[in-house]
Amino acid sequence: MERPEHNVIESATQRSGNAESARLLLVGGDGTSEADLINLLRRRRHECTHVRRLDEARDALAENRYDLILLNRSLPDGDGLDLAAFVQKESPATKAIVFSETGSFKSALQAMRCGVIDCITTPVDPDELADRIDAALHRSRAERRRELNIRKLQSICQELNIAHTEIAEQVDSLCNDLAAAYQELTEQVDEIALATEFRTLVRQELDVEELLRTTLEYLLTKTGPTNAAVFLPDADQHYSLGAYVNYDCPRASVDHLLAHLCDAICPQMSQEPEIVAFDDAREFAEWIGADGESLTDSQVIALSCIHEDDCLAVLVLFRNRDKPFEATLGTTLDIIRAAFAEQLARIIHVHHRARPQWPRDADDYDDFDDEYGFGYEGGLAA
Repeated sequence: MERPEHNVIESATQRSGNAESARLLLVGGDGTSEADLINLLRRRRHECTHVRRLDEARDALAENRYDLILLNRSLPDGDGLDLAAFVQKESPATKAIVFSETGSFKSALQAMRCGVIDCITTPVDPDELADRIDAALHRSRAERRRELNIRKLQSICQELNIAHTEIAEQVDSLCNDLAAAYQELTEQVDEIALATEFRTLVRQELDVEELLRTTLEYLLTKTGPTNAAVFLPDADQHYSLGAYVNYDCPRASVDHLLAHLCDAICPQMSQEPEIVAFDDAREFAEWIGADGESLTDSQVIALSCIHEDDCLAVLVLFRNRDKPFEATLGTTLDIIRAAFAEQLARIIHVHHRARPQWPRDADDYDDFDDEYGFGYEGGLAA
């Protein structure tokens, strides 16, 4: 269907230069009343588009936005109120005035229900018509400004909502980072406290047996009841049992079990810097290359205590896997074994220095300080 040619009357003054100008759509009307109304609108500097049919009016509304519709009820293709109802639904800020030759309360009520803001019975005085058009335009502009403000507020709210979401995500990320940092710091503080506490205990021990007893007692406070054994090497790197704690092993077989562990585990662990843990006795047996039936259903942890590349002890913990060791025990064992190896090395060094070492040659006596009154010549005096 071809669009009808609209009769468009341009105002004498451009709309951009007059804030009071408006765009109006005139629908229907006879020739005389139409011409008078157009002249009136032109004098008031409004832009007016005139159509005669409902379908032409709908096409015009689809192409442009109008501030006010001047509508005749009687149209060639229907009732003008149908257009008023359509405008109220699609463009609430666009107001409508209905013209009719006869007016009644019923028709006025029907028009108001369709969104019409004024019903004018023709003929009408031009000044009165101008005032009523101005009043309708005032309401249209006010509602248009309200719609514009609402759109601006909606846009601002949308931007604020986006900003709020971004800030909330950043705050959540920051809180997670802070929580992780706090957790990490807490763990570091706990590790430092543990290391300080254990070093304070073992530094008081200058005897190997007392050091072993103190270490095992402290270790049990961290692991709970468990079987534990400490194996010490001799000068030829042959390991033997230094101390042990028997939690649930049969007394008749514990000596054989510990001797078997010493022979099987110590050669492997002497060169192993990591803490080794097994939940399956068969895997443990394969790793040590020996029979693991004696540790069936046991969880086993083995670790070497190394100081300056020398393995000074091997520690083995084991108990039934129904009571597994805590996952955080590895950090605790790592701290304890370092301090234990350090103190064990100190005790060995002290014992070596305490051994008598007499000079083999007469020239070695020159190292003694003469101020103490010792005089050696040619050997030890009788």
